[in-house]
Amino acid sequence: MSAKRQVLSKNEISLKMSKLYELLTIAEDAHEILGYPPTTDFNFVYVKKKTEELSEYDLIKEGNAPYEYRQLYEKIKELYMEFLVKVMANYADETMRTQIEYINFVLKSGEYVIFEGDIDKVTMPMPSGIASVHTHPGICIFSAPDIETADSLFVKGYVVIAVMNNECISYFLRKGPYTPEDQQELRKLQKKVKKAKTFDELKEVYTSFNSENVIFRTPLFS
Repeated sequence: MSAKRQVLSKNEISLKMSKLYELLTIAEDAHEILGYPPTTDFNFVYVKKKTEELSEYDLIKEGNAPYEYRQLYEKIKELYMEFLVKVMANYADETMRTQIEYINFVLKSGEYVIFEGDIDKVTMPMPSGIASVHTHPGICIFSAPDIETADSLFVKGYVVIAVMNNECISYFLRKGPYTPEDQQELRKLQKKVKKAKTFDELKEVYTSFNSENVIFRTPLFS
């Protein structure tokens, strides 16, 4: 499929997401190097002592901040939910009218892209980025192919992956490094979703999903 309508832009929210993602990447590196989780004030990453291995990181400071760095995952998700309401709601409305789906990526640079797909599907090479959503003409839940895509995006370092219609948003959120164990659980979910025949079966499959560093949230099952 060749995308039709394409948008490349940036706004205050996507730029904030980019800054937080940079901090998150640095904090993950520091955690791996030091063996303990650093802290953050959402402007810098703080460690007890800045070792030689961390000397080139300008955004790392010595000291302690109010938040453990894992709060950055949640902060990025909160900003993306705000972004979806402000930027993607009109596209979700259009999908409900026309069945044509749209996909969005917020890139590491702080720019965001939106591509127009086809009726009931949108497929294209996935860039490296921070967050992604695609619009659904029906239920705002991940299909089996959508979960396969989510796996690929988590491998690329994405934090949040969502689907939405004009009434609700569902998402997977990464809360730590995406491990082989997380990938295994997501692939198990994908197989179970593919086999589910009813809404109740689908609900049972999703509510039983349990992965250490990936969580799933939807208003449909609350």
